[in-house]
Amino acid sequence: MQAGTIPFIAALVLLAIPFRVAAAGAPTFQELMDPGVFPQPQRGMVVEAAALSHESWQVTTTGARISADLARGDITFEQRIGHRRAVVRLHLGTPLRGAHITHRGPGLARATFDHPRITIRVNGDSLFMLHVHEPATVTADRQISPAWFASYQNNHLVVDEWGGFGLYCSDAAVDDRFDPYAKTVARYQLPADSVLWVAVCPPKPYPWERSLRDTVVWHWSDRLAYPPDDVLRSWKDYGDIVLLQSEVMLWKDWNLDFVPRLGPQEFARVRKTLHDLGMRFIVYTSPVYFLKGTALESQAMNSFENFKGWPPGTATGENIDLFIAAITRVMKDYKPDGLYFDGQYTSSPAALYTLARRARALLGEDGILEWHSTQALGPNDCYLPQADAYVDFILRGEGANARYADPDYLRFFVSGYNVNNSIGVLCNNSGGINADLVRRVLEVNGRFHAIASWLADPPAVTVVRDYEAQLTPALRQAVDRDVDRRQGQLAARMARNQAEWARLQTPPAWGAPRLALTFATPLEAKQVVSPANPAPFAEKDGTLVITARPHTYAFFSLPMTGKAVGIELKLRQGTDGGMSWGPAAMLRFANGSALRIGTRSDGKLQADIMGQQLVGGAYDPARWVWLRARWLDRWGLIERSDDGARYETVWRFDHGGSLSGDAIELFVGKVPYNGQPADFSTEGPAGACDIGFVKVY
Repeated sequence: MQAGTIPFIAALVLLAIPFRVAAAGAPTFQELMDPGVFPQPQRGMVVEAAALSHESWQVTTTGARISADLARGDITFEQRIGHRRAVVRLHLGTPLRGAHITHRGPGLARATFDHPRITIRVNGDSLFMLHVHEPATVTADRQISPAWFASYQNNHLVVDEWGGFGLYCSDAAVDDRFDPYAKTVARYQLPADSVLWVAVCPPKPYPWERSLRDTVVWHWSDRLAYPPDDVLRSWKDYGDIVLLQSEVMLWKDWNLDFVPRLGPQEFARVRKTLHDLGMRFIVYTSPVYFLKGTALESQAMNSFENFKGWPPGTATGENIDLFIAAITRVMKDYKPDGLYFDGQYTSSPAALYTLARRARALLGEDGILEWHSTQALGPNDCYLPQADAYVDFILRGEGANARYADPDYLRFFVSGYNVNNSIGVLCNNSGGINADLVRRVLEVNGRFHAIASWLADPPAVTVVRDYEAQLTPALRQAVDRDVDRRQGQLAARMARNQAEWARLQTPPAWGAPRLALTFATPLEAKQVVSPANPAPFAEKDGTLVITARPHTYAFFSLPMTGKAVGIELKLRQGTDGGMSWGPAAMLRFANGSALRIGTRSDGKLQADIMGQQLVGGAYDPARWVWLRARWLDRWGLIERSDDGARYETVWRFDHGGSLSGDAIELFVGKVPYNGQPADFSTEGPAGACDIGFVKVY
């Protein structure tokens, strides 16, 4: 974690592959309409048929049947894998006239229309692309009841136990009025040249045989990335694929290129040993942290000496061509069996999709691709199944241990069964493994890697062996039985969720706060202060003034008991230079969950919820801003106000019940994003921030 936001995503390069690529820079929705881009199918996802008549245009793919009623201007999307049914319907509000079929093949079907002036492309992975050449209003009506949904800007994924759909828009400024529980879930008023995607889930069948056969042994070290042969041989009984991560120790200048730190001969030794054992191996690369050709290039780091944290990353795909060129050299010169991507392009569905398809083209159909995708598309669990579909293993959940108790988090975000249908793996490297977690992950058809450090711990080895013993064909029957059982309970569950969602649309009815800090007198509470901040606290005119270095901690800790349903505070960033160490309040809960809200010196707001970081909104650091968080049994809101009276929603969040238990502690001040008394950096001049009040309800 760096001083600013959670580090996310980054880059790619021209490659001699059988499709045209766009000009250098971040990929766009509009460029992906070009039939010369990705014309051929990959991973067995194909256009099976496309037919035009006077009444309709129909396209059938591996995972979907898409039918356009030309007279009505309606387009219906049916899921074909597992359960055949309609999942969503688009309304264009006008008849479709003047159809021209421009392309029809196994990779894509494409048509243009004279009225309205639009182009439609459908890929073999069941990704539907609507490009409007004049302003248009498009509404989306759901045909399923949502068991789970996630959003990033005006991009949404809406699914139940059997499948579902996603909506993704090229223009983030379009207010789509998303409501997952309304019949019309979204309404897009699209400017000319906008593109709207509809993704039908799942795009491919689940690879059951492979998911029961392949286990990855995951090695990371800050000392040695090239284990000796005896260690490599000791892993053979625990898996058939080895992931060599160890980014800094594996590569020289890992932010700028991928050259073996110990030389190509040592890399070749590891490859030969593993191949002689009948094992395959994949190696670390990162679109996020590949900084070559970006404004962040000067912040590249290449050593753990005087380590102060990871460098920032880039989420846009702006240097995608350079990244692709670098990993092409890795595959050509060093010949691993595949690649591990540490993060992807989280700010753009178009860049995310391009990254997946170009990487798959590089690796071929049999190469192994894993991406670590704890932050998939934005910060709030949204993802693009049609990008994930080109990946073998999807690793999610790093640092989100408090969320493992939420079955929906494991089911829909980590597992992705019947959504992306790649092999979803829980990234529990910070929390170990136990029998109960194994049970809950397998119930939702998730998987684990065998982390190399576990294999020296006899209790962990016992759990790993028990986990692997359960990877039999009987697991499929058990998983699908539970899927159908939960689907049968969906109506009652939706009614509860819908009622709670509606309650959050009205102002809170809190009554008097259970705890109110107003700072009219010095606060009597435990002080948690960095050595870099001598005497940081003062009270002035009923305000708590904190004077401290930017990315250091200085906060009060107050014990609490009982439940909490909301927190509200008034603060002013002032001259404080902190971001993830900026002024904030945090509630800690007995079950290990936490919620933090505050401001950053870059003029943005920040919330940290159970290890999940949300950054956005805008405010004036020189002025007061009121922030509040409130939650019910499942859903919650983060809101802001400029006057303490009129609030607007910044984020909605799903806490999965984790904030329903007892609150045990309140932190107030310069509270780090994770609540830990640790500085990111003691450099920089001291600044001052103000907190006017904190109230817990």
